[in-house]
Amino acid sequence: MDEGTKLFMTPDTMEPLFPIDDKGKLEGLAMELIFKAARLSGTMNPITRKAIADFLRPMNSYYSNLIEGHDTNPIDIEKALKNNFSEDKVKRNLQLEAHAHIKLHELIGLEMEAINTDIIPSSTEFIKSIHKRFYEHLPKDFKEIKSKEGVSKQLIPGELRVDEVEVGRHIAPYSKNLPLFMDRFEAFYNTKGAENKSKTKRIISIAASHHRLAWIHPFLDGNGRVVRLFSDAFFIKEGLDSSGLWSISRGLARNNDLYKSKLANADLQRLNNYDGRGNLSNKMLIEFCEFFLNTAIDQINYMYQILDIDNMLNRIDSFTDLMVIKKRLKTEARYILSDVFLKGKITKTEAMRITNTSDKTLKSITDSLVEMDLIEAIKEGINMVYYVKYPINHSPMLFPGIYPSEKEAEMVRNA
Repeated sequence: MDEGTKLFMTPDTMEPLFPIDDKGKLEGLAMELIFKAARLSGTMNPITRKAIADFLRPMNSYYSNLIEGHDTNPIDIEKALKNNFSEDKVKRNLQLEAHAHIKLHELIGLEMEAINTDIIPSSTEFIKSIHKRFYEHLPKDFKEIKSKEGVSKQLIPGELRVDEVEVGRHIAPYSKNLPLFMDRFEAFYNTKGAENKSKTKRIISIAASHHRLAWIHPFLDGNGRVVRLFSDAFFIKEGLDSSGLWSISRGLARNNDLYKSKLANADLQRLNNYDGRGNLSNKMLIEFCEFFLNTAIDQINYMYQILDIDNMLNRIDSFTDLMVIKKRLKTEARYILSDVFLKGKITKTEAMRITNTSDKTLKSITDSLVEMDLIEAIKEGINMVYYVKYPINHSPMLFPGIYPSEKEAEMVRNA
C-alpha cells in the first residue's frame, strides 16, 4: 500500500449506517420477509424441522466457503462430520474448514436461541468470538496470510488486524482506530438499543450491517465468513431463520458476482449532493440492502416449495422406487419415510402397522434405512422409536437443487 494512500480514520466515514429509503421499498421487503419466514417455519412439525435444519447446516457451510473460492465436495463434508478425513492435505484442510464452520454455526444458533441469552450480534466481543472460534480449529496453513506484496503474516484468531489492507478498490479503515469503528458499529446496530425498537428497521439493519462490517474489514483474513455468520446470528436473533430451514449464503453464492459487485458499489463514497448526507453512498447502500433482502426472500420461497408436503411425499415415493430397483430398499420403506417426514418419529408398532409386515421383514427394512442414514433408531423405555434423518448423499433426490447441479449429478451416480 502506498504511503500516500488515504485511510478512513474516524467512524463517521462509514455513514450512513442505515439507508434512507424515501420510497419505502426496503420496509416492504422487510415485512415480506417476516411473513414468509413465519410461513416456512410452520410447514412441519418441530422434530422434522430440526432434522432438516441439521441436514441444511453443511449446505450453509458449503456455500459460504464457496464464496471464498473453496469448493469442497459435499460428500467430503459429510465424511468430515463423521471424523473421516482425507489423507490428501488440500482436501483434508477443506474438510477441516467446513467442519469448523458447521460446528460454529450450530453453536451460534444455540446461543442465539437460549432463553436467557444477552448476546448482542453487533457487539465487538461476539464478532471477535466468531473469528476466534472458527480459526482456532483450523490448520496453520489457514493462519498464514500473504499480502499483495508477498509478505507473510500470521493471523491471530479473534484479534483485530494491526495491518492496513486493501480489498479490490476499497481501502479498509486505519487499523489503530478499528476499536472506534467497532464501538460505533456495536452501538448503532444494537438490537436492544432505544432507536432499534422497530422490527422492520432491525431487519433492514441486518442487510446494512452485513455491508458495513465487511467494509470495516476487522480481521486480517476470514472477514467474509465472519460477516455471513454474523448475519446468520442476526437472522436467528430476530426469529427469521425459520428454525434453520433456509440459508442466505446459498443465495449469495448462487449470485456470487452480483453479490460482490453490490458489496463493492456500496463501498463508494457519496455520488453527489442528492446521495444522502454521509461519506458513503446512500443510493448504493439501498441497492445492496434491496439485493440482500430479495436474496433472503428468494431462498425462503425456494425452501417453501421444496418442503411442500405433496412435493416432498412425491419425491419420497420416487426415491424409494429407485432404491427398490437398486435392491437397497423394500417398497414398504416408503411408508416409514413418509410417516417420519410428517410426524418426526414413529414407534416400531406404528411402523409394523403401516407397512403391514412381519417383525422380521420390518427389521430388514428399518436396518436398511438406518444403514443409509435415512432414519435413526432409538430405544425409549420398552419401545423402539424411529426418528427422521436426512443424509447429504441422498439430497439430490429428496431435496433437489440444494447443491449445484454438477455436484448433485456426482452424488446421484454414487448413490
